[in-house]
Formats: sequence, C-alpha cells, structure tokens
Amino acid sequence: MKQNLIFVVILLVTLSMVNAIPYYQFDKRAITFEQCPVGTQFPITVSLQPDPPVLGQDCTFTVTGTIDSGINPGAALSISLVDANKVFNQANIIDICSSEGVTCPTTSLSITKTILIDANFPAAYSIGIMVTDDSKNVLSCVLGNITS
Repeated sequence: MKQNLIFVVILLVTLSMVNAIPYYQFDKRAITFEQCPVGTQFPITVSLQPDPPVLGQDCTFTVTGTIDSGINPGAALSISLVDANKVFNQANIIDICSSEGVTCPTTSLSITKTILIDANFPAAYSIGIMVTDDSKNVLSCVLGNITS
C-alpha cells in the first residue's frame, strides 16, 4: 500500500512539473514553406540550417526544384526577410546561371546561400523565396513563417 502511495505521489509531481513548463519552449519547430498565390507555380523545396534560424547567426538556405519551363540566363533567385510592416533586409538576389555548378539553360535548380539573420529582427517574421525568369516573371514562390 505504501509503495502505491509513493508511486501516485511521484506521478502527480511529475505531471505538475510538465504542465508548469511554458509551451513556447517547445515551439521551436522546423519551418514549413508554402506556395505563394502568385506566378506560375513550379514547386521548390527549401531547407534551412539551422532550422529554425537563430537571430544574430548565419543561416544557410538550400533551394531545390524543377522548373519545367526552363531556367535561362537572367533568371534570379530572391530571398527576403519581412514582417507585416517592412522588409528587414534588401532582397538577396542571386543570378541562378552565374551560380557555381549551374549550366543554363536547365530545368533543375539547386542553390545554396548563407545569410546573416540580424539580431534586431522581431520574434515573428517571414521568409519569402522567389524564382523569376529573365523577364522578371515569377516562376515559383514560397513563404515560411518564423516565430521565435
């Protein structure tokens, strides 16, 4: 009987400690990118390292995908960090055909870019990644929301 009582007390103490831990400490999930509602939507995949990004540290973006209409000279990849009120950094625009390991014209995309995530960013912001053709038409676009 005494052992059962000790077990119940330990169980209740453990449950109360777990409930006392703030939820936001567990809310550090990987970012999910969703397609934008603009442009011809060829899906692209974005992975981040670290995921989620840490304020004040470098974040490496790896963007991959297949653009069926083709990637020709002049095509660009743009990475922007924004919140509801403003753009936090000038868009990091990468000429896809000038990137290492890319020969244009091509239909496959695989680019890695490292960006410093400013320590002064707010706790919640969004990352927008867009692929445009040589005429600046949107070929693909994804958005990911970050809450620190």
